[in-house]
Amino acid sequence: MLFIDKQGEAASAALCALNVDDNVSRLESALKRRTGKSAVAVCSVDAALHTALHLCGAGRGDYVFVPTFTFYSYIATVDHMGCVPVFLDCDPHTRCVSAAALETAFLWCDLQNKPPKAVVVDNAFGAVADYDVLGAQCKARDVPLVELAVDAFCGEYKGTQCGANGDYGVIGFDKRLPGGGGALLCCAEDAPAAKRFTRAEFSDDENHDYRMHNMIAALDIAQFDVAVKLIKRARKNVDALCAACDAVLHPVDGETCAYALVKAAHKLYDLRAAGFDVKKPPLVHTLPQYSDCAYFEHEQDYSVCRSFNEYCLVGMDINGLQRLRLARAIGKQAR
Repeated sequence: MLFIDKQGEAASAALCALNVDDNVSRLESALKRRTGKSAVAVCSVDAALHTALHLCGAGRGDYVFVPTFTFYSYIATVDHMGCVPVFLDCDPHTRCVSAAALETAFLWCDLQNKPPKAVVVDNAFGAVADYDVLGAQCKARDVPLVELAVDAFCGEYKGTQCGANGDYGVIGFDKRLPGGGGALLCCAEDAPAAKRFTRAEFSDDENHDYRMHNMIAALDIAQFDVAVKLIKRARKNVDALCAACDAVLHPVDGETCAYALVKAAHKLYDLRAAGFDVKKPPLVHTLPQYSDCAYFEHEQDYSVCRSFNEYCLVGMDINGLQRLRLARAIGKQAR
């Protein structure tokens, strides 16, 4: 008999029957050993960010500092909660949140006597932020820092695993590991509260169930052994591309990225025709729906992220022949 399982309940039951181990708990324990912080597995990065901001006490009308050089969905999560995003420019060295922009935004909030509920810092496309400086700024103001380590999975900042550099950390699997999915929220002491929030199918104002499926957790665990190898390969590709093409920005120290910025935004069509997955870096504060939100530059009359308008992002999982094709597509000769 053929039937259509629209709700996916039969498929979910079948998957559970195939795997009776508690893989979610195993995954959480594995991340705790790696980061030194408690971890709570959830179904997506947006779910983990939503949970982190909830634990920070963020709610409707509250300010949340966010980067503009990031993925749109993260800001959409802040917007979904009714919070007001306040956008921060990039640091010219790390390409992550600018400490100067952050300090200016704090002073702006002081004038209103309305401190932000959280500061969200993204390790944008694998570049790692300067957490010694940013963390000290947030600690001085008693504002929690949420680290997005989606693109920097398995990366480090001065010996600390990415995802464990803030009060809360979001580690995603979709971007860096083949198969699996979901995300983990790193938190020091709020794991019980995080689990209550992510497992609540019905709450006062929301209906949600952010639990990670047991089979997805099993796939993530299976990828852990190869994760470090994948990161090392991506970094070698970045280094090789920088050596081959003078149009590629050399990565900053400690970077774990699988992307590089290339001075070839005008060559998007040629790059895509050559088979590369490229796009212009997003500047979320320029989108129409955020036109009324505050945005703070790295320096007065100098917006670092605006300088990225001449660049595009290129995936780094490429071989030597593809590097030559890339050099040819952007009109540069290999060295």
